[in-house]
Amino acid sequence: MKQSNDGRNILVTGGYGFIGGNFIRFIRDNFPQHRIVCLDKNGYASNENFVKGLCDAEYKLDLSESNTFEILSKKESKFDYIFNFAAESHVDNSIKDPSVFVRSNVLGTQNLLEYFRKAKYGKLIHISTDEVYGHLGFNDPSFVESTPINPRSPYAASKASSDLLCMAYINTFDCNISITRCCNNYGPNQHSEKFIPTIIKSLSKDKKVPIYGEGLNIREWIHVYDHNLAVWAVATKGKNEVYNIGSGLEFTNIELVDKICKIMNKDLDKSAVFVEDRLGHDFRYSIDCSKIQEELFFEPLYTDFDSQLEQLVKEYVYEA
Repeated sequence: MKQSNDGRNILVTGGYGFIGGNFIRFIRDNFPQHRIVCLDKNGYASNENFVKGLCDAEYKLDLSESNTFEILSKKESKFDYIFNFAAESHVDNSIKDPSVFVRSNVLGTQNLLEYFRKAKYGKLIHISTDEVYGHLGFNDPSFVESTPINPRSPYAASKASSDLLCMAYINTFDCNISITRCCNNYGPNQHSEKFIPTIIKSLSKDKKVPIYGEGLNIREWIHVYDHNLAVWAVATKGKNEVYNIGSGLEFTNIELVDKICKIMNKDLDKSAVFVEDRLGHDFRYSIDCSKIQEELFFEPLYTDFDSQLEQLVKEYVYEA
């Protein structure tokens, strides 16, 4: 293993995924002196080509397998930072088969925590989601870090469970762990099953965009680069606590579809189809991220949401 004197040895789990892959690009672009190791099970939503040539080492291993870290330990030295992006993340899939999410998100995290505990070195940043808090009414105040967790889907419950495991390892074993909880991400290389790519690709093929219920559910959106910028701030300056990551940009689902329709010169009434609502569909997510702003001086850079949507339309239509 070669590493420069001022470089850090970094492990990124889930590095072939949407957010993890963008994080690898973020590190390589901004901190080229660091050594990046990617660990990913290479599942259906993985895209190893997105980080091709950017990693110093890559391992196609599953966190939930009992021998994964035995294999890794034979190949790698201790890591200065471990970023745990690895997770099953699609709510609809968790409703169809919760067991996959328990295995990946709960058992996988526990295996990683044991590896980290025994190493007694470095810092682990566990990337979670605002969905662990449950949902809000239209006029409810935004989630804060002290909001009690109240997951309403198998996906959210599996992530809440992994968060609780991290907290237990902080308190029981004095592990150096930070937890981040972010709102909905958008940006390049997002899997086609997610909402924004689904909208763009459906419209580009003159297909109807499926919208749950009446389309009034509200989500907060942040560019994946800003999310990763915040994650890095937590890694380098954060405490062994929870940090919310948000943008303040909230839209109903129907507003989001309308924005993309206008960019693509499509008629909303002709392009949308309302379908039976998702089981346990959360109404609204909203993040209060004043803690990370005040303590770690984080501020989003990608604040012009509409212009970023225009860029994504160009990218996703080209890919389609």
